[in-house]
Amino acid sequence: MGITTDDLLALACASVLTVTVVAMHYEALRLLSGMNPRRWTGRVNVGVLIVCIIVAHILEALVFAVGYWLSGSALGLGGLSGPGPIAPIVYFYFSLETFTTQSLGDISPVGATRLIASIEPLVGLILIGWSTSFTYIIMRRDWQTGTSKQAAQAEV
Repeated sequence: MGITTDDLLALACASVLTVTVVAMHYEALRLLSGMNPRRWTGRVNVGVLIVCIIVAHILEALVFAVGYWLSGSALGLGGLSGPGPIAPIVYFYFSLETFTTQSLGDISPVGATRLIASIEPLVGLILIGWSTSFTYIIMRRDWQTGTSKQAAQAEV
């Protein structure tokens, strides 16, 4: 059992999807890093940051959902299988559960699409970890309390 043309095409598709969502994530975090901490309180900055990061992750999962749809319908690499019809929202649902590594198992990839579904959780974990470390950095910058505020003011 060797690597087929469909496998190579699925790996290429997964690579394009990965580069796309990593670039999206980079740009989202770059824009978020420019939030002006003097405009709002630290709590509001962190709250807005968290909501924006969640939206970024949802959009990234949507990119993978489109990739699943294209790989199945346009490229003929398999697709998704489940208990009911595979409507557009099912691609999004499957992508979100795969991106977050939840994978309930009610929807399954078939054919070479399984390769894409094997790579998406790795991408999701890395991007979620990146978001976590970024949030920590912004919280250290914006969410100062009590003695840390006094120490920051004393340094200025």
